[in-house]
Amino acid sequence: MTLREFYDMPWIGHEHPVLDLTNTVVIGAGPGHGDVDFLSDPGLTAAWRERLGNRALAREPLGALRALRAPLRAAVDARARGEQIPDRTREELNTLAAGAPVTMRLGADGGLVHEEAADDVGAVLAREALVLLAREGKERLRRCDAPSCGMYFLRTRRDQAWCTVMCGNRARAARRRPAS
Repeated sequence: MTLREFYDMPWIGHEHPVLDLTNTVVIGAGPGHGDVDFLSDPGLTAAWRERLGNRALAREPLGALRALRAPLRAAVDARARGEQIPDRTREELNTLAAGAPVTMRLGADGGLVHEEAADDVGAVLAREALVLLAREGKERLRRCDAPSCGMYFLRTRRDQAWCTVMCGNRARAARRRPAS
């Protein structure tokens, strides 16, 4: 992945707020093939906050973001591998989500309206994670197989292996390169 892609972050703000936070680590793209953590670099943190669609999440303090990211990444990674979410991680997400109660009311149009009854961004995001992991993400959640990526995404096709076209191009080019 190029430095420009780090700052452009085409995968942020388009799919799901839970993935926006879990995808703040790029696997194997740093010096010596180390990981790049957007929440450890002030420039990348600022660019990430700017790209987010969820403004409340963008305003969260770094410590709170890092603390919330850990169980989210563990749960998303397990689900992307087709595994059960570890009990400790599941319990942590359930506890966080319980801090964001939902109220329901009948709307003027006769439909059911769900409203968040808490200002706790972490609790709201944890509940969104529960919904993602139990519903649409249960079958569609994947981790990008491209070199120097590792982003999580919701596949739109059964055979989709990469989060973006750029990653697909990089993966195909890497396969064609002779081993050194």
